Amino acid sequence: MPKKPLIALLATIAALMLIQSACGLVTATLKTGGEKQLRPEPPPLPPSAPHVLIFALDGATPATLMEAIHSGGAPNIAALLGNDQGDDVFEHAYAAPHALSVLPSSTIADWSAIFTGSVPAEDGIPGDEWFDRETMQFFAPVPVSVPDADDNAKVVDANLIGKQLRVPTLYEDVHVRSNVSLLSVYRGANIYTTVAPGSFPDLFRHLIRGQLKGNDPEKSLSGSIDRDSTQKAIDAIHEHGIPDLQVLYLPGIDIFTHSAPDRLAGQTRYLEHVTDLCVGEMLDEYRKAGLLDKLYVLFISDHSHIPTMNDEAHMLGVGEKHSPFRAVSRAGFRVREPRLVLPNSDVDYQAVLAYQGSMAYIYLADRSTCPDEDDQCNWKVPPRFEEDVIPVLKNFYRSNETGHPIPRLKGTLDLIFARQGVPSGQNALPFEVFTGHKLVPIHDYLQIHPRPDLPDLERRMNWLAVGPYGNRAGDILLLPRACTNIPIEDRYYFAGMTHYTWHGSACEQDGHIPFILANPGKSGEQMRALMADFGGASPSERELTPLVVSIFKGGS
Repeated sequence: MPKKPLIALLATIAALMLIQSACGLVTATLKTGGEKQLRPEPPPLPPSAPHVLIFALDGATPATLMEAIHSGGAPNIAALLGNDQGDDVFEHAYAAPHALSVLPSSTIADWSAIFTGSVPAEDGIPGDEWFDRETMQFFAPVPVSVPDADDNAKVVDANLIGKQLRVPTLYEDVHVRSNVSLLSVYRGANIYTTVAPGSFPDLFRHLIRGQLKGNDPEKSLSGSIDRDSTQKAIDAIHEHGIPDLQVLYLPGIDIFTHSAPDRLAGQTRYLEHVTDLCVGEMLDEYRKAGLLDKLYVLFISDHSHIPTMNDEAHMLGVGEKHSPFRAVSRAGFRVREPRLVLPNSDVDYQAVLAYQGSMAYIYLADRSTCPDEDDQCNWKVPPRFEEDVIPVLKNFYRSNETGHPIPRLKGTLDLIFARQGVPSGQNALPFEVFTGHKLVPIHDYLQIHPRPDLPDLERRMNWLAVGPYGNRAGDILLLPRACTNIPIEDRYYFAGMTHYTWHGSACEQDGHIPFILANPGKSGEQMRALMADFGGASPSERELTPLVVSIFKGGS
């Protein structure tokens, strides 16, 4: 375990809960706000060129979005789509029924995949937290295990994700006038808008007192964020004109859902009372400019939500006695303290854990490079499988099966993955399933143990793990019991805080996302035909970037 005790101040915990719930942008928006001109605008497109408007709905689930549309509670979205004609086709839109996130189903990895068209092992962004073996740097753009929010602030004011991305963004691919509101992925856009600090005079009071509750959408802080971000995006349109590509990120959906005691029913209320109004206000700008009939509109989410118990009994946390940190320590490792930055003297750790909610990464050193306390490990060298990886695997497997050596972990884990390490600079290998005695390829394991509740598991795991940056997903990967085919009382999550819902897993529930393409001047069948080249009924979220590139190249 860490050499220094973990300090759990109530104010820090309260703040951390909201930071994570807001998918990493609340704190940052307090420090920035306004508008940034990121780069000069390219030459204007011809008048016949299309416009694209993307509503990035953080944490929206397909079921709640469709419930809001069909209930009449979201009239602006419903009017845009037109009458439901069946088979996921609307009068002017197509809603892909089986769209999936990449893994993990968490904010930063998924928005990075959406707005690059890449996957984590290729783009270098594997989750909300990760450890870079090359630099021994821990990143937490959305803190889940750590109490530090510095990286959270850097997402907006220092382009943290843009600096870590190893592939081009959508904005760099299309070379059109691009405006982005609040989203963590904005490198290459022309104008970036954020929420003004004055919008939240009481935010810190609510944070410290832990008063954030998802009860009334219209009075919620999350509603304030979404309304204000929409207004700032509209202000930029009034000043600079309508861009060719506009991205409006609405993080409040996720904030509210995490904190709503009625969970997904609360999300439906939020979509009806807040999100639909934001959509309507933005669409009005295009309507007034006479551009609505040429406008391609996309609705997409990064992930969905799994209802969970909002209590510490279901939180696999960071405590010294009963947590996954302790399981690694009991295997004979010096474990890195869950902090964003450590003192210079605390660099002799041999293991690192990074949490994603419903997934956890474990990074192990070759302990022969740092056998003694105060030795700094050579993290560019992979761990030895028998001497380093196997002891940790067995501790987790036994704890899950029997409660020894960590009683609290009994019955909490679904699958344990591991792999052979490779030297620095080589493509990481695929994860395999640990069965208690050996590793089994995912494909072979699923032949014997089918898991329809973990859709497209092998391919999504390879997207996360196999590639030049695949080692950022760790040497061991843990999936907790989380899917909705088991009772809510049997679901667990890796985090330093509790919520009413979580995400990050390989389950269908939080990996199934809305992915809708609409155009008021075209038919739903035309939208379905256009989507057919980009995954059809079953696209991954990474298809958004090539789809938008195709729209601009098509020219109409």
